[in-house]
Order: sequence, then C-alpha cells, then structure tokens
Amino acid sequence: MKNIIIVLFATLLFTACSEEKKDIEFKKMVNVHLGNLEKENAKLNATAIFMNLSDQEYDLKDMTLDFTIDGKDVGTVVTKISKKIKANSEFSIPIQYTYETSAIIEEGHDPSTTYAIQLLGNLTVKNTSGEEISAPVKFASTYEFLTKKEERIEQRKDKKEERKKRREERKANKD
Repeated sequence: MKNIIIVLFATLLFTACSEEKKDIEFKKMVNVHLGNLEKENAKLNATAIFMNLSDQEYDLKDMTLDFTIDGKDVGTVVTKISKKIKANSEFSIPIQYTYETSAIIEEGHDPSTTYAIQLLGNLTVKNTSGEEISAPVKFASTYEFLTKKEERIEQRKDKKEERKKRREERKANKD
C-alpha cells in the first residue's frame, strides 16, 4: 500500500511540475496609435512583438484580433502577410486597421481624452509539415488622444523648458 501511495504521489508531483511547452509567445505591443479621432475615419497603427521559442521555422498564416475601445466593439483586425519565422528568434507583425470613429465618440463631444484599448485574439502559424499552431494575443492599455492644438501647446511647453535649462547651464558655465 505504501508503494502505491508513493508511486501515485511521485506521478502527481511529476505532472504538476511539468510545464506546457510553448512554441510562439506574445511579448508586447509597441507604437500603438489610434489615428486622428477628430475625423470620421481613423487608422489604428501598432506593432505586435512575438518570440519563437522552438527550434522550428514557421510560416505566418494570419493574426486575428478583436479591437475594443472603452468596452465598445470597434471591429476585428485581420492581418495576413507572408513571413518566415526563424527558429529561436523575436519577430514583429505590423497592424493597420481603419475604423469609424462614430463607434466610440459621441456626436458633438471633444475626442480629447484617455481611452482604454484592448486587442484580444490569436496568431496562427504553420510548421513545415502543415500543422497549425496558435498563440494567444492579449493586450490592454490606455491611450491619451491630444488634438492638434493640444499637441502644439505641449510642444511649446517642452521647448520653453529646454530654453530655460540651456539658460541655466550657460549661467552656471559663466560663473
């Protein structure tokens, strides 16, 4: 009886400690830009970064992401490009999607605010034998939209601070 319990306990320990092997892993989303929300249509631009953790090369099939802003469904982003993914390497996939801003901005309201954006979906790749492998993509972040006027004001503030620092440096160098 003791031997059976020890064997069962060892099996349980072995299966509990074994980690699921991942082939492709989503790392991060960079350069996320929602486009000009003041217009009727805007264009989402971003770059998804992945890591191929396996020793195999893959061919990219597609990436499908559900795009939401402030909990409102904006659309489904489908990216299909032909790309070879090398073994044990990091790779990126550019994302572009044109959407109607009326889905998120109410008529007559200023779009200058912070938005909660979310991109959820899957990346699908094929190995050399034709087997499809899928990797989940989960990205959520906040995005602050500034109108052109607000951007100019921010740039003026930055330039003013830079001039002030330079003046202080010159004054310190003279002394």
